[in-house]
Amino acid sequence: MSILQEYERIRETIGYEKYDAIGEYLKEICKEDNLDKYFKEMNKIDFSSPDFNNEIVQLKNKYNVVLLDDVLYKNIEWVKYNNWYNENHLHKKVEVLGIWHTDFDDVRCQAILYQDGKKVGNIIASYEDKKIENLIDDDLNDIGWNEFAEEAFKNLIYDDFDTYLNLPKISNYSKLLQEIYDDVCSSDASMCYITDEDWEDFYSDKYTNNDFENLKLEIEKYGLKDVVSINDGEYKILGYEDLETRFNDDRRLDVSKDYEGEGGIQL
Repeated sequence: MSILQEYERIRETIGYEKYDAIGEYLKEICKEDNLDKYFKEMNKIDFSSPDFNNEIVQLKNKYNVVLLDDVLYKNIEWVKYNNWYNENHLHKKVEVLGIWHTDFDDVRCQAILYQDGKKVGNIIASYEDKKIENLIDDDLNDIGWNEFAEEAFKNLIYDDFDTYLNLPKISNYSKLLQEIYDDVCSSDASMCYITDEDWEDFYSDKYTNNDFENLKLEIEKYGLKDVVSINDGEYKILGYEDLETRFNDDRRLDVSKDYEGEGGIQL
């Protein structure tokens, strides 16, 4: 297969509009003067030398040059382009508030979602460590994961953007479920533990037995049994870690990186 045939296959795979926009992206990020200097010096390289690939890389770094094959075949450059395309052509935006590892082999991110300039979601995304690692290649050895983490998470969230927009809004649920959700999100252990004694001491003045029965109906109706359990051993209510990923917290669309939630990149 020739290189042109390979490019055409890729064009069909990612979509003509998205592929064709790469040219616009490259013009935006690469100065024409730098490109001219890069290609002039390229002509001086001895391609019979075993070190010619390193010389090309050094030239690209020297003039901040990114080419079509870099975008198509290097994870870092594809992630940057994919984010640019979503923001400039699809008018989406992901504002990362914090990134953190959990004890369950995943990495999580809290983010504000925008569509057409409007805030439409506050979500917590979860991805397995290996899915994050798949975005990392040898090019990252000189950059470091922390520096790339935010771009990588934006890329993953853009790919699943519509799924996150379709998450149920937490404001549509009972105040008791909202409080359990908030406890899970704010807890260092990402759990909510409520014993019978806790219920009497801290919840009974705000919620009635009818509220508790309504919570049980919500759990059943909305398929939350795997993230909220009732009368589980010594606990009247248990809220589990993945509860925080099930909702769009539309009550808090105006928070920023100063928000005292999970906050900050913690990798």
